[in-house]
Amino acid sequence: EQGGGGGGDGGAQEVKEDDHHSSIVRGRQAGEWWSRAAAEGKAAVEGKLRIGGQRHFYLETNTALALPVEGGGLSITCANQNPTRTQTAVAGALGLPLATVDVRVRRIGGAYGGKLNAHLPTAIAAAVAAAKHGRPVRLHNDRSDDMASTGGRPPMEGSFRLAVDQGGVVSSIELTAAFDSGVVDGGAGDLTMGVCWADNAYRADDFAVHGSFYNSGVVGSTACRAPGVVQTIPLHELAMEAAAEAVGLPADAVREANLYATGDAALCGVTVGENGFNWNLPAMWQSAKARWEVAARREQVEAFNRSNRWRKRGLRMVPVKYGIEDNGGAYKEGCSLGVLADGSVRLAHGGCELGQGIHTKAAQAAAFALGCPLGGVSVSDTSSLATPGSADTGGSATSECVVKAVLDAAETLNARLLPFRPAAGAAGEGAWEATVKAATDAGVSLAASGWFGGGAPPGGAQFD
Repeated sequence: EQGGGGGGDGGAQEVKEDDHHSSIVRGRQAGEWWSRAAAEGKAAVEGKLRIGGQRHFYLETNTALALPVEGGGLSITCANQNPTRTQTAVAGALGLPLATVDVRVRRIGGAYGGKLNAHLPTAIAAAVAAAKHGRPVRLHNDRSDDMASTGGRPPMEGSFRLAVDQGGVVSSIELTAAFDSGVVDGGAGDLTMGVCWADNAYRADDFAVHGSFYNSGVVGSTACRAPGVVQTIPLHELAMEAAAEAVGLPADAVREANLYATGDAALCGVTVGENGFNWNLPAMWQSAKARWEVAARREQVEAFNRSNRWRKRGLRMVPVKYGIEDNGGAYKEGCSLGVLADGSVRLAHGGCELGQGIHTKAAQAAAFALGCPLGGVSVSDTSSLATPGSADTGGSATSECVVKAVLDAAETLNARLLPFRPAAGAAGEGAWEATVKAATDAGVSLAASGWFGGGAPPGGAQFD
């Protein structure tokens, strides 16, 4: 059991998980509050939702180039989101030490989870062929083969039931979601995330979420941007729409009445507004209503609908709370930072460039922390040997973790450079280059490594 009630009531919640099921139950069991809803003056509402699957369609299909290197090792340039995992898989397939397999990536033409694991057959096949024949081997899937083998977001069948009072407050809710994982167990990630973040931005005294995944004779599912969450949040939003209709209130008003407040315990276990959890959604909601003139626009929509029989318009405000997790140090990113004699900086880090600008962010962090020109910072290809042990690029937080690793390395370098920096106020053009030259002439090492990871944020394993 985990402590924490939906509205700060101190109630306990029960978490149950196995290979194919995950449940969180807080407060009363659903059967109890459902049967008492009418007696408590509340409307009992239920419904169902089916969401189809979604296929990966990134611009670059899975590809790998394997090059034999001296000593029996391999250098593999591969479109992937985790060079460390790819390195481990290739080394395992060939019986090689990890230190002899270098997996590299400069940038990827799209991924969103499709290159966390589904790229491995391509990478391993290229590596095995290169090792056997001692020649470079390149594989590049055509589109049809790639889509047939990769899969994507699993379909979901969901249902809800809830109890809502005449003021629009949903005191009790139960959500149930079943994911079709196909011929593999790839739906496990969808299941865990979908259940844990099904609350979206809403509190409830009695809250139950039940998730499961099942196998069928279709292509197996893989992680696809916000796995599971993209399915369970719409299920919850449909429930809020149904609650509003049942009590005759605008859906926006019902959503607003049920938003988490500072001090509430979210379904995933964190306390809203504490331990670095910056809960600014209610303020954003009020600001958006005023800035977008929602009330006036709604009147215009209603007037249009009264005047038009066949054409209709609608207006909705919908909040989104998406979780970012560091459960036991899941985010681990390394960095190596070197300053050369002319003042230029070479940086390598463990994240993969998927189009999010991670190389630019890392270079900006280095320039800011060291006080050097941004134009003098060069970012190397991501390499499993340059920054060993780095984790997946995914979950919307890798860029920030890489920046923390860069700042960690820069702190080491700044301590070494401090005796050679000009006095405060005396720095000007060429000061950075002069500092580096002085330190280099003195024999000071200007190479350092940085690291982020190995623990959860203060006060909890998750922040949203």
